[in-house]
Amino acid sequence: MPPSLSESIDNRVIVAGAQSSETAAALPAGLRITRVGRMHAAALMALCAEHAAESASERRAYGPANGNVLELMEALFEPPLRAWAWLAERNGEAIGYASVTAGFSMLERAYYLNLESMFIRADARPSGAVAALLAQARRAAEELGCSNLRWQVPVGPASPTQIELPGHPAAIGLIQYVFPAAAGAHG
Repeated sequence: MPPSLSESIDNRVIVAGAQSSETAAALPAGLRITRVGRMHAAALMALCAEHAAESASERRAYGPANGNVLELMEALFEPPLRAWAWLAERNGEAIGYASVTAGFSMLERAYYLNLESMFIRADARPSGAVAALLAQARRAAEELGCSNLRWQVPVGPASPTQIELPGHPAAIGLIQYVFPAAAGAHG
């Protein structure tokens, strides 16, 4: 694992109108992106529960959530870090989140950042939060020295596989988006 993946990444709070970030300048008024800290655990868990309820049919193949916050806290805050997350807040209220984990590509012989999940509450759509969270994830990929950011999005309803495989797996149709590590880095 490269040293950058074992270290913390930028903890900047990105606020609409801030000049230090190209994304912040484009944020709608009242929107801010904040790196998740331990003090955000309750807000993050509430958003995760809403996300899981909204995408229950897509998530059926993965089985029920563990429910244990300890593993999440270890992945987010205990070295070596294995996950990173950000909250989207509008006027001080958490309206969404994005989370990423590190992956490794044998073919590219490089680490990449996997956008595990992104969610914005239905009553906050559209808000500019998706674009801001995606830009933050791309910056994190660059800061961690990853080759790119990958996001797998389910397509259509989950359906059982047509071939027999051990363990009764479910086939899930996905589209994988691959973004350069930082906005504008490769295109």
